[in-house]
Amino acid sequence: MRKILNILLNCWFPRVCSACDRSLSLREEGLCFYCAQYLHKTNHFEKRNNTLYVQLAYRMSIHSVQSLYFFQPKSIEQRSIHELKYKKNMQIGHFFGKEMGKNLLNAPWLNDVDLLVPIPLHPNKELERGYNQSRVLCEGISEQTKLPITTLLKKQQAGKGATKGNRMERMNSRKIEFQLNTKIPFGTQHILIVDDVITTGATLESALQAIRKEFQGKISVVSIAHTF
Repeated sequence: MRKILNILLNCWFPRVCSACDRSLSLREEGLCFYCAQYLHKTNHFEKRNNTLYVQLAYRMSIHSVQSLYFFQPKSIEQRSIHELKYKKNMQIGHFFGKEMGKNLLNAPWLNDVDLLVPIPLHPNKELERGYNQSRVLCEGISEQTKLPITTLLKKQQAGKGATKGNRMERMNSRKIEFQLNTKIPFGTQHILIVDDVITTGATLESALQAIRKEFQGKISVVSIAHTF
């Protein structure tokens, strides 16, 4: 019955690959098997002391940080993330979220995570977009891990995207400010922040500063990709 329902839904709302626009089979989600082969994978979930962690740990108190992929211009990653953020393609977000969840289960330093925290959008931006892409990623992770999702943070001001301009310009362009949106659940020892792309690290730094005012336990980060 479920298979028939999926076929009917695919007739009304065609499922296509986020990278090449080919029709997806029932076994494929977000990306076709062919395009998925050409993602630029990192080894971050195999090694806690990875290069991204080394680059960010000196700036912030963080337990671990890992991205699934390297962000390459004109790549499958770039097009897929654009689809997620600007084309209302939540299917690719669930695909990436589930990939994060699978990798998370195999990383021993992440086996004690208590809750997932999506990086929030400004309310006006989320209203305009209709969803928060980081929340979509969390839903995919939760499907694999059964971890709860908590909207712990709220964003104080809307900001321009951080993928244009040189690195120094992006770091200094606008201060990103977050505040706690709710109390941290009692007994929480390890928080996992979820974002789409890590560019300069300024967003993460601001998020950690807000959480650190009330929490001194472990904070880790996962993202689809990183640019440096």
